[in-house]
Amino acid sequence: MDSPTQVLEFAEIGLIGFFLKGGVFMWILLGISVAAMIIALERYFSFRLRFGIDGRRLFNDVKKYITAKDWRRAQEICRQNSSVPLAQVLGAGLAHADQSIEEMETAMESQTLYYVPKLSERLNYLSTFANVATLVGLLGTISGLIHAFSAVGGELIGITKEEALASGIGIAMYTTAFGLIVAIPTLLAHMYLSNRANQLIDDIDHYATSLKQLIQRLKSRGEVPLLDTVESNLKSSPEKKALAQTEALKTS
Repeated sequence: MDSPTQVLEFAEIGLIGFFLKGGVFMWILLGISVAAMIIALERYFSFRLRFGIDGRRLFNDVKKYITAKDWRRAQEICRQNSSVPLAQVLGAGLAHADQSIEEMETAMESQTLYYVPKLSERLNYLSTFANVATLVGLLGTISGLIHAFSAVGGELIGITKEEALASGIGIAMYTTAFGLIVAIPTLLAHMYLSNRANQLIDDIDHYATSLKQLIQRLKSRGEVPLLDTVESNLKSSPEKKALAQTEALKTS
């Protein structure tokens, strides 16, 4: 239990004072926490605003127009959600629906390969920051203990042993605590955002397969889609880039 003197000291110095007492390692940890927060917020709002969409609703809308043989409207639904990877993948499949199933599948796979890294980008930084924060806290602990033992050994000049010992132990405790304060939320953010990215990737795989099976059933009944505007409607620049990369890999 804290003594009245310790409580009074905390009240007089405050959080900023104790932060400053932690030494240079506290500033390093603060920088890590700010960087981790920026990345976590950017990924969160990207998933929620840019990539976030009800995959089932999007696919059902596309399926409804395909079943009604309104292929242009189905493509339009995908273009209206052009920032959503799932819509780009489905749109690539629709643009190749009048070709062979293999070509349609290749088009969707190329889009998937293009967008999956975009969903997961920078997430690995969060786990790295969490590990580094823990290690920096440990380094601060070791530095503080070295400082404290030097005081006990009488190797410091200009301050009393008691002051040096208290300063060393303070650095050790403050940096350890702050390192964990930074690392734990960063790990939790990494876990949540990674799960969200995996859900979006699973949606892409699931609904791309569902679209392929739907087109296969239509072709088996002789209801082959004829899209007279395939070339003009096909491909936003990301699609062109992804398809070009796929073709380059095939020829290499």
